Amino acid sequence: MSKTILVVEDDKTVQRMIAETLEEEGFNVIGERDGEWALRTFETKDIHFIILDILIPVMNGFQVAERIRKTVKGKNLPILMISGIYRGVNHRQDAIRKYDVVEYLDKPLNTEKLLDVLKNTFGADYPSAVATQAEKEAVDRKAPEPYASPDSKKEQAEVEQHSEEFRAVARRGNLKETFIGELLAELYRERSSGALLVKKDRLKKIVYMKGGYPVFVKSNLLNECLGKIMVREKMINEKECEESITRMKESGRQQGTVLIEMGCISPHNLQYALQIQLESKLFDLFGWEDGDFQFNPKTVVPPNTVSLDNSTAALIYEGIRKYLKRDRLRAFLDPFLDHYVVPNPDPLCRFQDMDLDVAEEAFVSALRGDRRLREILDFGLDKERAYQFTYALQCAKMVLFEKEPPENTEPEDEDQDFGGEEIDTQDDLDVPTESSDPDDGPSENRQGKVEEINREIALDPGPPPVPSAAASQPSNGEIPIGELTVEERNLREELATKAEEMKKLDYFEVLGVSKTASAAEIKKAYFALAKQYHPDRLSDSASVEIRNLADDIFHLISNAHDVLDDSASRERYLEELSSGVKRDVSSEISKILSAEGLFQKGEIALRKRDYAQAKEFFGQAVMLCPDEGEFHAFLGWTMFQNDPKNEAEVRMARDQLNKAITLNPKVDKSYLFLGYIYKAMNYREMSEHEFEKAIQCNPDCTEALRELRLISMRRKSKKKGGLLRRGR
Repeated sequence: MSKTILVVEDDKTVQRMIAETLEEEGFNVIGERDGEWALRTFETKDIHFIILDILIPVMNGFQVAERIRKTVKGKNLPILMISGIYRGVNHRQDAIRKYDVVEYLDKPLNTEKLLDVLKNTFGADYPSAVATQAEKEAVDRKAPEPYASPDSKKEQAEVEQHSEEFRAVARRGNLKETFIGELLAELYRERSSGALLVKKDRLKKIVYMKGGYPVFVKSNLLNECLGKIMVREKMINEKECEESITRMKESGRQQGTVLIEMGCISPHNLQYALQIQLESKLFDLFGWEDGDFQFNPKTVVPPNTVSLDNSTAALIYEGIRKYLKRDRLRAFLDPFLDHYVVPNPDPLCRFQDMDLDVAEEAFVSALRGDRRLREILDFGLDKERAYQFTYALQCAKMVLFEKEPPENTEPEDEDQDFGGEEIDTQDDLDVPTESSDPDDGPSENRQGKVEEINREIALDPGPPPVPSAAASQPSNGEIPIGELTVEERNLREELATKAEEMKKLDYFEVLGVSKTASAAEIKKAYFALAKQYHPDRLSDSASVEIRNLADDIFHLISNAHDVLDDSASRERYLEELSSGVKRDVSSEISKILSAEGLFQKGEIALRKRDYAQAKEFFGQAVMLCPDEGEFHAFLGWTMFQNDPKNEAEVRMARDQLNKAITLNPKVDKSYLFLGYIYKAMNYREMSEHEFEKAIQCNPDCTEALRELRLISMRRKSKKKGGLLRRGR
């Protein structure tokens, strides 16, 4: 029988790393990020082991452990504590003495030590990965009806309806001739946006693409409904699933919100479940050996609050690992056994983010173009994994199979890493390599990025009633501003400044080389910068402006290389420089910097409740950068606050917020502001749906959680026939 481990860790990346390690061993994993939900999950689920970080929100790990030990259920439950702050022998001894923990490990966490603790704890009861997978497959084989919510059936109908839009498209084919991974890689290289319909008999799926990245998937398979996914992953049980669907039908609310209210799942686990659901829908296609596909570039990607959170290359590799065994892989690779495996010279392909582990990084380091495929398949990894990884690299075109080795292989000191630095301003993550020592510094762990769920923008219900100004305010009286998007705004400003600076430099200065630099020096400098500013380094939630800025920098670096790498063009460029030719700074970048300054002034005015002034600043920012969703969101909010009784102004405010959602569906404030407006207009169901979307987008949106809690309290009070009064 499988074992369930509760991982309590507020760092999403570290939690995911631990979960993946444990799931490969055959454990079921439930993750929580704060002490309150950790206790709820412990009380309501069958937990066999707890991994507990010390510094977590709401209540710290010591307090959680103390509460657990006071219960009959938790008196003898194995707990392992981890910490990156409270390190050393004294803390370890205190934790063992006070809370009877089985072990106390420092961060960065050594996964080998973690697994040793689990093996010593469970002994003969240590789970089997094969048996755990069999349990999940048994759930998958069950009829979908008891698990399928009204939303699942709605999606099924939408897929059938939207599939008609693909009849006239010219781009089509069959999975017998084009493997799904190769197709996704091709769309990535073309930076395609639109929708890919894949169908086999009555099965249909639509994969939505944005700039070459798969971001969302719809399916007509009820077996892939959210309820079944959560039961399969043991986030909830069958009884809780059925109860949530019953309540959902009665109230018209979304299943996730009902489960949160029932105390069955936390907002963070809801978001995680929605992401698992998307991945399951996509990865299932990798098992299809037959099926027709059609791509429609005219399809508009619907705004969604949760999305696939990895790069295209990483998704391709994961799909191959899950569904392609060696027999099928040999059909793809054996014809090329005597070909040389050559790193793609195009940085856009070569430096895609595949989220590699230590063994895979070592494998990649051997790929210099001087070894044949049959040699590569015997290097470092077990045979099946070597086949899967090599085919994923070739499928994504990160490597090429050539009959002859390249004339010049990479210099011996060339960094062969296929990944790169994030264009993100995060601190280093405390995720170790498999061989790292706890005393070593943090290692990098890249992840892709994204968070969306498919929800329609609320339809215009007609002329609004005159809203109450008081009702439009948040429940705590505070005016929400953009605290939760500060990092993204900082990144936007940082990239705009970097782009502006680069455009003032000549191509030698852009690459950071001298005018007498050799071809090898130019290439090395170019590869280093191309990895750093590769589009895959961006979060999937990045706004249009951020993506445009990153693309601008990447193309500038590429142009610099192309000019300086060719001797003739390099000579012409040197002549141009000697003549004193200057290039102007991009007006678009100047606009972005100016708009960012106006936005910050608007925030200051908003804090002061000077809505007229804030509206003016946000309006100017929108005029300069009309594709920045966040600017539209704050413009709409201040328009409403400035004149909440003006019907025309309220309508325009809602239009601005819906525009913001279309441009960037992962800014939680857009849904929050829209929810406040609908609440003031007494459109209660619509306001509730917007608050639900804000939570799906950002589980830490406390304002939306507070509003949903109040709605639930009022609903319960109404059922009892009582009044909701302060003090009751």
